[in-house]
Amino acid sequence: MWQRHRWTIGGIVALTLAGRLVDAAQTTGPAADEASAVTTLCGILAFLLLFSVFNYTDSDGGAGLGRFPSRLFTLPVSSLRLVAIPVLTGIVAIEVLYLVWAEPLSRGGTTSPLLVAILLAALMVFYLAVLWTCTRAGSLRLVIIGAIAVAVFAVGMLPSFPPTPPPVWRSEAAVAACAAGIALVTFMVSWAHVVWARAGGGYRRLRLESVVGRIADALPARQQPFGSAAAAQFWFEWRGSGIVLPALVAGVVLLVIAPTSWLASNDARYTMWLLIAALATPVVLAIPVGVAFSKPTFWSEDLGFPAFVAVRPLSAQDLVAIKVKVASVSAVLSWAVVLAFLAVWLSAWANLDRVSRLATQLFQGHSAGAVYGMAVLVPVAGTFLTWRFLVSHLWSGLSGMRPVFIASVVSLVALVTSIVLDAGRFPNSLLRDPARLAFVIWVVVVAVVAKCSLAAYAWRGVHPHYLRAYLLIWLAGTTSLVALSFVVWGIVRMYAPFDVDGLRIAVILVALLAVPLARVGLAPSSLARNRHR
Repeated sequence: MWQRHRWTIGGIVALTLAGRLVDAAQTTGPAADEASAVTTLCGILAFLLLFSVFNYTDSDGGAGLGRFPSRLFTLPVSSLRLVAIPVLTGIVAIEVLYLVWAEPLSRGGTTSPLLVAILLAALMVFYLAVLWTCTRAGSLRLVIIGAIAVAVFAVGMLPSFPPTPPPVWRSEAAVAACAAGIALVTFMVSWAHVVWARAGGGYRRLRLESVVGRIADALPARQQPFGSAAAAQFWFEWRGSGIVLPALVAGVVLLVIAPTSWLASNDARYTMWLLIAALATPVVLAIPVGVAFSKPTFWSEDLGFPAFVAVRPLSAQDLVAIKVKVASVSAVLSWAVVLAFLAVWLSAWANLDRVSRLATQLFQGHSAGAVYGMAVLVPVAGTFLTWRFLVSHLWSGLSGMRPVFIASVVSLVALVTSIVLDAGRFPNSLLRDPARLAFVIWVVVVAVVAKCSLAAYAWRGVHPHYLRAYLLIWLAGTTSLVALSFVVWGIVRMYAPFDVDGLRIAVILVALLAVPLARVGLAPSSLARNRHR
């Protein structure tokens, strides 16, 4: 593992040093109540890189997720040792890393460091077990691992839920014992799986991967012929990539938000936060899913266009239009899941005391039309934002050029990071200096003009039918975002003690930049070059 991941381990060390130095610089003098956003981001990236180090698998083609290294079966050691060494090494590594990060990351938290350490060790066991035992699920194992990580995080929050102190079954000792017991059973399952695989397969009926395979085989399959080549390609794209985001949103809503809302149904403080979390779930999940969606094959690390699709009787423009259509259906279904849950939750067991007070204040200070307009515009604009993150990287992902694709992803990460880090400080810094605000406005104006000019160049060779259809989508999405910015600005303006007209103009201009226009127009030419490479 050291030989294969030396650069990754170096990155973990660099992130740890940078995060601790930033934390030490920001806590000089009076100690901060919690770690800064930069420190937290460095810590999250360090832990994610550590899990990538322990991707203890081998694949046949050298790409993507593989299975337990079968080359190790010839070694004169027991299967228990083959399984125990990577598991124990991973546990030790993640505990050492947490020991280094425990002080800043636990500052201001309510969960004890001991419970967090046990949950991290259990998560490492679950991570390796899914990689080794669910091989028939392919790269879908990443989704399973993500769901398990979210569940472990939710379990760690159980002791902090009201009432305080929690009952025995929700105490930190009970949660820690349960997590350790499940991790031990999971390790035994992984060991048994490796023993069976080393013996030539063993009893498939007892293997976890056979259960996953049988569930996949039991799913309904299409029996009717397709009406056109485009319909067949849409079905192919939907089954391969479009269904991922609605499935992830449904998993987070049903496994995390719904149980949390039930446990906190008596506390009105959590209702507003859970409402915001539910509304943000499709948009947040669309960011990483959109990176994979933009590639020719969702689950593959290879950016080359697959021959199975390249020989289809469809043009590059047809293939891109089908991907855009799949992204639209995926975004709409994801928000349908969220809205269905909110309809049931808010009408059944939610504590609406604070929400009712907020609604009353809005009705008193604004017209009813503005309040109802915001209630309608939030899901509509959220759907377009979700769709935006799914299609914004098609031009780079379909190009087949890895440096361009990596640069596109890095720019997205930098943008999201800057928004997270400066969400509270950036508006204040602009309002304190009118010259700085004017400079930002001119920069955004130049960006809007450049976007429109590049769009005219990118769409010049695209069929007018696709151009008209996409312009309608772009106009609808941009209009909804601009309208939402007007409504929100009208509400914020009531509570702002100073003139903020310049900042309002900047917000409207940013709304004009939100929905991609030129990048989708570049996608057909990028796909055509990759297709005939």
